[in-house]
Amino acid sequence: MEQKKTNRLIQFLGGKTSYYILGLIILSAIAIFLVNKVSFIFVPFITILLTFLPPIIFAIVIYYIFKPFVSWVEKKMSRTWAVTLIYVLAILLIGVLGFFGVRSLVREGQQLVEQFPSMLDSVQKNFQSIVGQLPFQDQLDDLANSANDLIKNTLSALGNNWQKGLSGLGSVFSAVSATAMTLFIGPVLAFFLLKDTERFSQAVLKIVPPNFRDDFTMLVKKSDEQLSAYLKGQLVSSAVLGIMYWVTFLLIGLNYATVMAFLVGILSIVPYVGSVISFFPGLIIAFQQSLLEAVIFVIAWFVIQALHGNLVMPRVMGDKLQLHFLTILLVVLVMGDLLGFVGVLFGIPIYSLLKIGVQYLFDRFKKRYNRFFSEDKGRYETKEDQQNES
Repeated sequence: MEQKKTNRLIQFLGGKTSYYILGLIILSAIAIFLVNKVSFIFVPFITILLTFLPPIIFAIVIYYIFKPFVSWVEKKMSRTWAVTLIYVLAILLIGVLGFFGVRSLVREGQQLVEQFPSMLDSVQKNFQSIVGQLPFQDQLDDLANSANDLIKNTLSALGNNWQKGLSGLGSVFSAVSATAMTLFIGPVLAFFLLKDTERFSQAVLKIVPPNFRDDFTMLVKKSDEQLSAYLKGQLVSSAVLGIMYWVTFLLIGLNYATVMAFLVGILSIVPYVGSVISFFPGLIIAFQQSLLEAVIFVIAWFVIQALHGNLVMPRVMGDKLQLHFLTILLVVLVMGDLLGFVGVLFGIPIYSLLKIGVQYLFDRFKKRYNRFFSEDKGRYETKEDQQNES
């Protein structure tokens, strides 16, 4: 009986004898050793990939934003003219918004940046005067002094790095050039993706071996649904949240209401984390005005978050991408460390694509397990079983 189980295990792994497993282990060890020794060969390819990754991601975002409009306009003209018309209207809209809205937003933002240090000092003094009457004032003073020292050391380190000259200047030029390349190449790639979607899909499908085309088509369809639902939903959700906060900030009389609402809308593209980050500047601005304003700001903030989370998010996002808060936090931290700002901004959709691939591989594993071991202690429940039960 033990021999029979061993044979089934070997067959499950794809072999017929125990020598197959031994050979598989040896070949895997050799492959890992060789890859470790020649890892420098992959460095240029990784550099090229990381260079072109931001424009590609930006192109995919534009593609999913414009895709519904192109599909609607395509009913009245050819797809090429539909894509061209959408691009022209988008450029005109950006130009009008930039002329009428962005200038005042930038002006208000510059004022906020200039006055924020003095606001921070004022809030700190008010906070010290409030806690001065508390019994643990000394501990709070030590904590505040430690925070001040940390801020000063950080600013000093940034200043020293800035004064290094060419290295810092090179980093600035590198960042500017990368941003310029993303802003230029991304829309161009998106234009051709929108114009030749069917031709591009057929070309990619021809590369895939015929035996895997059904599975590949299924994975692409799921990925398309996930990305489309997340990107469109998150953009609409962020825009609605920014508008809700803009109206609320104006009603409660918060200074720099437009800049703060814009900041909330932009940062909330990163779920949960963006809203938490944007909360503290708004609290400092409100506390600088008065203690009552800070209390009103906190109440209004959490009321809007509750309304947005319970009314807007379920209708906009649906159930296409259900992620726990801790999962989102870990994904943002890990992807931010791996890919920087791009990882923070697009870590969730990248994770969703990886999740689809892992779920597919696990489903194949379950089917293979059922083929060899289902007679022992039961079957793995697969998606086909769930569909048959429903």
